[in-house]
Amino acid sequence: MKLRPVKKEEHRFTEEFVREIFKHTAYSDGLLEKALVREIREKHYYIPQLDLVVEDDGMIIGHFMLSKLPISHKHENEVLMLSPVSVAIHQQRQGVGKYMLPKGIKLAAGMGFKGVIVEGDHRYYQRFGFRTSTEFGIHASKKNLPPSPENLMALELCEDGLEHISGEVDYSIYQALTR
Repeated sequence: MKLRPVKKEEHRFTEEFVREIFKHTAYSDGLLEKALVREIREKHYYIPQLDLVVEDDGMIIGHFMLSKLPISHKHENEVLMLSPVSVAIHQQRQGVGKYMLPKGIKLAAGMGFKGVIVEGDHRYYQRFGFRTSTEFGIHASKKNLPPSPENLMALELCEDGLEHISGEVDYSIYQALTR
């Protein structure tokens, strides 16, 4: 497996890849996640070096994005959002996520970011060091509450990286997440 940034000519493919993965979940048809990928790429929060794919034998089998995320309209150059995370259906539960996420997180830390926010299955993301975001004084906006508080998680990328960062995660900066 090899982790690398997405090439511009792969944008359409990765959007469809994300849609295809999420349409097989119980909670989505994949259109929201596809729209989110496109919208992130169109906004100033986008970081091309952190729009990443995993290849195996020349085929893309995983994709995820880390993009700038303001907390209470501040800290956008310090905190990242991890979303969406996609692994090819035939490759799920075979270590692709375990391979790609730590490498991407290490890249983000090397770029000087202080923390990452993710909304998802806390049982999955805890293995990468994520903790419930409220432990850091970071909470969900009332406009977009997660299914439960433990689904909004944070990870410090350096020692005490989130110590002076607190406030509200408001996804309304993305139209795709407010539908």
